[in-house]
Amino acid sequence: MSLRLTHYVFIAVLCMFAMQSTIARAELNIAVVDIDAILSQSKAAKSVQSQVEKKRNGFLDTVKKEEEKLRTEQKSIESQSAGITKDDTEKKEALIKKAQEFEKRRLDARSSLQKKKAELDGAYSEAMNILTKTIFDVCQELATEKSIDLVITRQNIIVGNLSLDITKEVLALLDKKLPNLTLQVK
Repeated sequence: MSLRLTHYVFIAVLCMFAMQSTIARAELNIAVVDIDAILSQSKAAKSVQSQVEKKRNGFLDTVKKEEEKLRTEQKSIESQSAGITKDDTEKKEALIKKAQEFEKRRLDARSSLQKKKAELDGAYSEAMNILTKTIFDVCQELATEKSIDLVITRQNIIVGNLSLDITKEVLALLDKKLPNLTLQVK
């Protein structure tokens, strides 16, 4: 019976050593960053959002003015068509030509708007790529400075200790490193 007890004690001690070596290898200095919060709260992100809104509002004003011109022209064409008789081919041809020119201007205006929107979207994407790269650089800088082995995003964590969160530090460094980001619309 004592042999059996010795056997159990030996297995228990062996298991404890195995668990200790596993724990010792698993020790990492981990930090958590809330990227969404940084992308919405940083000075650079707010600057980009403000510039996008300003450009978008400018585009909308231009579009409204162009639409109003086109509506006025369309009403003019419609009123002219009401006064034309079936036998007046010369006026019909002139009106058809006006209608075709009107349709071309309407399509040109739509194309121009789509092009401006695509340029604005491209400039926004480019600015956000620069911001994201700078966030990565700031995280790398903090990781080196604080000997952090692993930085993960808050979006990938279900449960975690709040003391691991370095979002405020990253945000502060980012605001110093990149306080403003200019939107480069081509």
